[in-house]
Amino acid sequence: MNIIPCARLSATVAAIGLINGASLGAQQPSTAQPPAAAARPAPLHSPEIHPDRTVTFRLLAPKASEVTLNGSWDNGTNLKMTKDDAGVWSTTIGPLAPQLWGYWFTVDGVKALDPNNAETQRDGARYDNLLMISGPASEWWDFKDVPHGTVQAVWYPSPTLKLANRRMMVYTPPGYETSGQKYPVLYLLHGGGGDEDAWLTMGRANIIMDNLIAAGKAKPMIVVMPNGNAAQTVSQGFGFGPTPARQSVQAPAPPPIQAEQAGRAGAPGGRGGAPQPYAGSYPESLVKDVIPFVEKRFRALAAKDDRAIAGLSMGGGHTLAATNNNPGTFAYIGVFSSGPQAVDETFQKQLEAVKAGGVKFYWLGAGTTDMARERTVTLSDLVKKDGFNTTYREIPGRHYWFLWRDFLVQYAQVAFATATKS
Repeated sequence: MNIIPCARLSATVAAIGLINGASLGAQQPSTAQPPAAAARPAPLHSPEIHPDRTVTFRLLAPKASEVTLNGSWDNGTNLKMTKDDAGVWSTTIGPLAPQLWGYWFTVDGVKALDPNNAETQRDGARYDNLLMISGPASEWWDFKDVPHGTVQAVWYPSPTLKLANRRMMVYTPPGYETSGQKYPVLYLLHGGGGDEDAWLTMGRANIIMDNLIAAGKAKPMIVVMPNGNAAQTVSQGFGFGPTPARQSVQAPAPPPIQAEQAGRAGAPGGRGGAPQPYAGSYPESLVKDVIPFVEKRFRALAAKDDRAIAGLSMGGGHTLAATNNNPGTFAYIGVFSSGPQAVDETFQKQLEAVKAGGVKFYWLGAGTTDMARERTVTLSDLVKKDGFNTTYREIPGRHYWFLWRDFLVQYAQVAFATATKS
């Protein structure tokens, strides 16, 4: 008989006990309590809009050494914030005028969004928070309890750009699904850095159209918002997975003659005079690919008098190229913060052909401190000289969405109106 020493026997019994305990534990409910979850910090009220339209911004960042606030209002750069004993940084600014503002924080030199505000906008790869100050000046893009249209993400083929699928956003007015009627179409073009999301998130185009139609200020219409980046199939943030999309994509390079005349691809008006068409350009694809698709896919009126086009900045340059090279295609033209940097004989002849093509209204607008103001004024003078039914609107502001939301409100009331008054 083998005798097991006491120390070994004790260890063996203990091991058997552990095994049995584990086995029994698998068969019986455990009485052990899970560790307590870490308490989440209470959400902060940020931004807090006060009755006098001053606004308090707050951010919990106890380990930060410096936090600043940045906003799209005048003098809204690197505004200092102070930290309390709980590690909450805050500042109160204003009063702010009624408007849809953008803002963000900078924490120890790094840009950060407000985690307590779910309202955001994307401009290319740049994200900002949004802050709506309601009032008469912002009423047309403020959300209201009115009938709402539908926005669809629509895929279409673009043989001109040699892309099997591209995405655009299409707004159909309230009642479209049940009315059975056909509607006029506005082709609404974004600026540089944007894509097919820009007029929705930053421009609030669908909200503007809902409010105008409900008030009887605009005719119910389809609004088509394509992607003006010719090499992109879809806006940034979609379809590329974890690999970041290129922040800026350009149309294929034009032939040398057109490049010399029009300057760099995509520039509003270019460095030369007349915007020239070339194979594979976005303005060409707009006319050859987008319009036929829309008029086949949607209940769209297909006559020239039922087509309008408008664009801001780069989209204004696209508008010029599409209209100057396709007279008789659009009855209503809107150019926001854009125009030629120089005017030559070819450009003037193109405008004359556009006028002869039957344009009912040529609408232009720029801001008082808009970097594109001079070019827009130049274009305004040209169309007045050529006898277009036209107007030029100038409001305080720089090259930003404050202008272009207002311009869409004004232009949408002119497009397809029975009486084309500014």
